[in-house]
Amino acid sequence: MHVMGASSTDDVRRDGSTRIPRVYGVRTGEPRWFSVLRVSERHLGFIVGALVFPLNWPLFWLFVVSYALRMWAIEGVYHRYFSHRAYKAGRAVQLALALLGLQTGQRGPLWWASKHRDHHKYADSAADPHSPRAHSFAHAYLTWFGMPEHAACDLDKVADYARFPELRWLDRFYVIPFYSGALLLFLAGHLGWLGAQIGGLSALVWGFYAPCLLVIHATSLVNTLGHLPRRFGGYRRFACADYSANRPLLALLTLGAGWHNNHHRYAASARAGFAWYELDPSYGLLRLLAALHVIRDVKARIPEEILREGNVEAFRHSVMRLRRAM
Repeated sequence: MHVMGASSTDDVRRDGSTRIPRVYGVRTGEPRWFSVLRVSERHLGFIVGALVFPLNWPLFWLFVVSYALRMWAIEGVYHRYFSHRAYKAGRAVQLALALLGLQTGQRGPLWWASKHRDHHKYADSAADPHSPRAHSFAHAYLTWFGMPEHAACDLDKVADYARFPELRWLDRFYVIPFYSGALLLFLAGHLGWLGAQIGGLSALVWGFYAPCLLVIHATSLVNTLGHLPRRFGGYRRFACADYSANRPLLALLTLGAGWHNNHHRYAASARAGFAWYELDPSYGLLRLLAALHVIRDVKARIPEEILREGNVEAFRHSVMRLRRAM
């Protein structure tokens, strides 16, 4: 992979308007075969591994903890921090967050943020990388990920973070920390640090392959079912210009990302669940990290006009009246 087209000047369209300043350039992505190999390896590794190492209670809890950490890394780090800047972190913490995000196997933080910002900018149009409305369901669910044009990363779309050389390095060589994490997990199991019932290979299967595979599919479900409001129980609180939908069960699986219609209405917030009954574990952990002074300036407030627009306050007041009546 290399950087091409870097320049300190703006590109000028024929109509006279300017494009994004060309400072960091576009980094080409890996070839299609490599993307397909990585996704196939995750599926095959889990299927074969699960047959050899059946699930027991210690492995189950290893899987749950590993999945929760990796899913939060997608939703709380790649999504709410790198894509939307919903809170702030010092440079050392930012690096730690990036390393955690890399354990999801969904490329680097700059690539992820650039594609997600395109998703919001062009939501459900042909320029949206993974819209099930503008493209096929299969394309939106998975095949877009392996296309070379989508594997590339326009660093200037995320110039706010691309200015950090350590993030550019991690984004380019994301496979190194990703598989290094797998190696450390294998060694922890092999050395008995995870308990007597967990070995190196079983730790690799249930602590790496299984949770990474589920995180892929959970993200794909948000990309697809999150934009198909009339199918499988989705609903819309806000009449956004796109087809985003809220899905409570998907919100549980993705630690809050399923409140997709809320998020598309007001993406600047660190909260995706706008009402008290919309469980948002990712936001809860962000509040905890802020209380511990690990991160700061968590953008939690939802403007009153948006709450009124979505009848969130009306529901809250009705519940309060019902409680008083009881």
